[in-house]
Amino acid sequence: MPTFIPPMLATLVAAPFDDPDWQFEIKWDGFRVEAVVDNQEVRLWTRGQQDAARYFGAFLEPPAWISARHAIVDGEVIALDDRGEPDFALLQERIKGRGASGAANSFVYEVFDLLHLDGGSLLDDPLVERRRLLKAVLRADPRVRLSEDITGEGLAFFEAARVRGLEGIMAKDRRAPYLPGKRALTWQKIKIRPEQELVVGGWTRGTGKAVDLGALLVGVYEDGALRYAGKVGAGFNTAIRQELLAAIAPLAADGSPYAAPPPRAVSRNALWLRPELVIRAEFAGWTGDGLVRQAAYKGFDLGKDPKAVRREVAR
Repeated sequence: MPTFIPPMLATLVAAPFDDPDWQFEIKWDGFRVEAVVDNQEVRLWTRGQQDAARYFGAFLEPPAWISARHAIVDGEVIALDDRGEPDFALLQERIKGRGASGAANSFVYEVFDLLHLDGGSLLDDPLVERRRLLKAVLRADPRVRLSEDITGEGLAFFEAARVRGLEGIMAKDRRAPYLPGKRALTWQKIKIRPEQELVVGGWTRGTGKAVDLGALLVGVYEDGALRYAGKVGAGFNTAIRQELLAAIAPLAADGSPYAAPPPRAVSRNALWLRPELVIRAEFAGWTGDGLVRQAAYKGFDLGKDPKAVRREVAR
């Protein structure tokens, strides 16, 4: 059994659709995690093959939630609010408080694929068969839930997700194999709330109560170079500003990390950083010159390689 399988990635598309050969799932607002079950041990990996137990602890041990000695499961770790809906801000809070609380039910693992089972690879099997086996081996457990799907009715599913205030939906070709590390059109994501991963390359101080941190200067990689993509200046409170300042303090740099300098009005007051921190932001869209509009900070993106951050454009 492999120690890690690079996760398959989805292509962003502009609109939902109906198709009897496709299944539709919720796009969970959490962190992608691969669980490798080896007898009574469970190793958790982020999508960049970092140890996810650093963030979530060993909450999936013992693996009583699966009827298998050896397995590799793909899914998303989330936190649920009082309404039972995924809450990314709550997830970040629980990650920070994990060491103190140690609550076993702080996280939920929404599983949606099975890649390896008791000595056999399932990568070449169609999704419908992998899902059948996944449902067969999962045991009832409050830590783990099967990410439910509906076949064919993507338009109605998208509307139901919109009414619930969810991030979006996933569309997957039921006949398709699992393609490790590849971004494929057989997996598609349709977002309700535009969101983008961004690399932090600098920051500016603010005014008034926010004098300590006014905005983050962010970018995306393009042809191997970091390109300036605007400011993120909303979504902060006092606690978040303090958390961000602590995270960026060790990254101070003497010069701009951007291949082309940001506008002079931005650079004049900028404090530069090594581009090692990745955040998530919700935003209204892209300007004609490639800047994020009305961007609001959402949280850290754990385990993401900064150089893998690209501008997402719907196909």
